[in-house]
Amino acid sequence: MLMMFMTAHAVNDGFAWLIPPLLPAIREHFHLSYTEMGAYYTLFNIFGNILQAPVAYLVHFAPVSIIMVGGLIWLSIGMFLASWSSSYGFLVWISAISGIGKATYHPLALTLLSRIFGKESLGRAVALHLSGSGFGHVIVPFMVGLMVARFGWRLPIQIWSLLGLLVGVCLFFFLRRQEENLNIESKPLRLPFFSRQLALFLAAIGLWGISQNGLMTFLPLFLVDYRGFSAGNAAAVYGIMAFSGAVFRPLLGELMDRMGRRKPVIVGGFIFAGISIFGLVGIKGQVAMYLFIILLGTFASGHSGLSDTLMIEMIPSARREETLGFILTLRMGIAAFSPLVVGFLSEQFGMTHVFMILSAVPIVTALILSLAEEKQVN
Repeated sequence: MLMMFMTAHAVNDGFAWLIPPLLPAIREHFHLSYTEMGAYYTLFNIFGNILQAPVAYLVHFAPVSIIMVGGLIWLSIGMFLASWSSSYGFLVWISAISGIGKATYHPLALTLLSRIFGKESLGRAVALHLSGSGFGHVIVPFMVGLMVARFGWRLPIQIWSLLGLLVGVCLFFFLRRQEENLNIESKPLRLPFFSRQLALFLAAIGLWGISQNGLMTFLPLFLVDYRGFSAGNAAAVYGIMAFSGAVFRPLLGELMDRMGRRKPVIVGGFIFAGISIFGLVGIKGQVAMYLFIILLGTFASGHSGLSDTLMIEMIPSARREETLGFILTLRMGIAAFSPLVVGFLSEQFGMTHVFMILSAVPIVTALILSLAEEKQVN
């Protein structure tokens, strides 16, 4: 069951990691500015992010299998059509409409996992589920690195879209067979759950999401424009970063389960994330750069999603669908605008200065999160 969720997560989130390593080639093809590239990635993310709250309520009216699979197939078909774009405007708007499909996966998958696995194994289950996403993050940049110089930016999108259709069909039949076990029982519609520690968590992770999304979007462009990498080599380095996150994420999840606590691991990871961003920008040596890329993958990419384990345990089981949908909408909806902002600021002040500011954000995140009480509710 977990393997199927991991595979679907890899394909779903792989689309989000497909665009950043392709941006240098897309920029060259359409002659774009930093702001235009940031706007493209923002519009791709925004609709899928803000619609996660309504999706969480759809489980009251339609089977989980239809909702989750429908989103993945919508996303795959839309991005396949976007790959044939002849203009920047067509690329942006078709990608934005297809991005609506991303809304269906996260709130439903996290809720189902929390029902299947108990506290003693939830940290590992969430970590492995996130590593499924991480393997998509790894495969996509290396695929781009191998193809972009020879075949251009369109073919990687087309291949991943066809893979998305295949996995969507497989997920549909899998969920239909498991429907009795996975179906969310009928219950009254209610507003999202709220508590003081959940509010502190949302403030901290929302702030980090702004920094993380802007950083990950422009990292390949930073390597091309400020470190002299080709588009293909920058994509490969992006893949190395994602690989370190996929490898270390289950180990960090295991550490949380062994400690019986989530917050020390999460807070410490955010501190290391800030250090790695600062080192990547401030230290130019080749060896140091690769070291900070690995640290960045481990803590900025691999570790940050583990905070969802702490979030899940703050929410009563009976209120998780609507609450997770609301939180993910607010958190990811706000973060979706950061590529546009980072692109605009990079044009005005330079990307290195913007990245330096972003390096301080995870430190502030750690300070805010340290104030939230780690408390599990039933």
